[in-house]
Amino acid sequence: MNLLPVTLAILLGSSWTASAADKRTAPPELGDLAGAEAKAFYLGLDAVIWGYPAVFFEDLMLERTQPEIVRKGNPQSLVNQFGHVRELRGPEFTQIATPNNDTLYSQAFCDVSREPLILSVPKVDDKRYYAMQFWDPNGDTFGYVGTRTTGREVGHYGLVGPGWKGELPAGVKRIDCPYNGFVSWGRTGVNGPEDVPNARAIQDQLLLTPLSRFGKAGAPVVPDESFSRQRVTFSVPEDLPEELLFFFKLARALRFTPPKAGQDDVIAASLAKIGFKDGNTVFDYHHLTAGQKRGLAKAYQFGQHLMDVEAETTGQTVRGWRWSPKSGILGTDYLFRAAWAKWFTGGNAPEEAIYMDGRNDDTGQPFDGKKRYVMHFEKESLPKVSAFWSISMYHLSDGSFVENSIKRYSIGDRTPGLTANEDGSLTLYIQHDPPESATQKANWLPAPKGGFYLNLRLYGPDDSLQTGVWAPPPVTPVK
Repeated sequence: MNLLPVTLAILLGSSWTASAADKRTAPPELGDLAGAEAKAFYLGLDAVIWGYPAVFFEDLMLERTQPEIVRKGNPQSLVNQFGHVRELRGPEFTQIATPNNDTLYSQAFCDVSREPLILSVPKVDDKRYYAMQFWDPNGDTFGYVGTRTTGREVGHYGLVGPGWKGELPAGVKRIDCPYNGFVSWGRTGVNGPEDVPNARAIQDQLLLTPLSRFGKAGAPVVPDESFSRQRVTFSVPEDLPEELLFFFKLARALRFTPPKAGQDDVIAASLAKIGFKDGNTVFDYHHLTAGQKRGLAKAYQFGQHLMDVEAETTGQTVRGWRWSPKSGILGTDYLFRAAWAKWFTGGNAPEEAIYMDGRNDDTGQPFDGKKRYVMHFEKESLPKVSAFWSISMYHLSDGSFVENSIKRYSIGDRTPGLTANEDGSLTLYIQHDPPESATQKANWLPAPKGGFYLNLRLYGPDDSLQTGVWAPPPVTPVK
């Protein structure tokens, strides 16, 4: 699939907000693109959008597999080992955009090139939500273990890489992984702050065991630290221009996440024209002309801008809320999957959870912390979920939670003290300053002083949104 028609259309029609910062990226000054520079720009732009998820995956894997480095809100562990977030995330967590404040996270970056891994999960109580999601370096979800899919009992699951021909032990259910590298991304529901210790106890019983060690007596297997270091370590040549670093990383990422035959052939073949060789696993920047280097540098910057535009505009809009049925299963929509990697890392497939992105009020104006807003649910229009729902507040600039005096970063059906109206309806108050009334303060989601966006999460949704039977209420400015 060639992205040029898409990127050209957005190139000609996109706009940019001058005040954007941090993760939101302004496009470069392109000037009069011509000749080798123009060719490198357009081919490089395709490469950036197509290859961004795999590069992002490798960067995140490197960052998250350094257990000697303590990062609050960010799990650290070796490859093939679980790391856990032991507290609900808050504003201090800025490593990825749009995190949740509903669950404790467990994460393992896995590599099964040597042998399969056995995931073991404990029994959970009847009211507990948990899910172990598996997603590949392209961001596609390929499997689940959890309350929705496999139930609440003890279980063992074999995570098997492509081409493995062996047999799994009795009682171990097989999960086929499209690549040897992938993530096990776990969420354990928390029913209020006092429930955090119970959720931690579940995390402590999540195990990953190499097949050759499964079923043998003894303590949990210690991961192979040497293998872990070798898997993620790489060196950057001293003479590599900084503006070409992405393309160097892309060549390395393609060693582990090769193009899909019959799907990525056109883009894979075009890489040879911008310095890639040896099956696209080496980036030969030494033989690029100055014009080609300028074109590739601009391509990376503009690719980042396109991802931001896509994140803010893609999907179906329902009463000002946007969502996509493709979430978590991205396929060949390369621009969407790049935006997904950058802004919604590890998001679930819609049958597990639906994410609805809110950026404008019911008049079409962007959210502004200088204004006050309400969101009113009629009794019959509360979200249709089997697990729970929440609405989270984020800074527009970088997708992080908003610090506030009551330390409330999301609000939903598990929020302590949430107060319904006498008729059973529910009104939420979204504003920067605290409301005056005690009832309104109980239902207050604090906003920043400036721009923000919201994310409505539905865990265990039914099909009422997809079929048009249900829709969330709009966010309305207070006159």
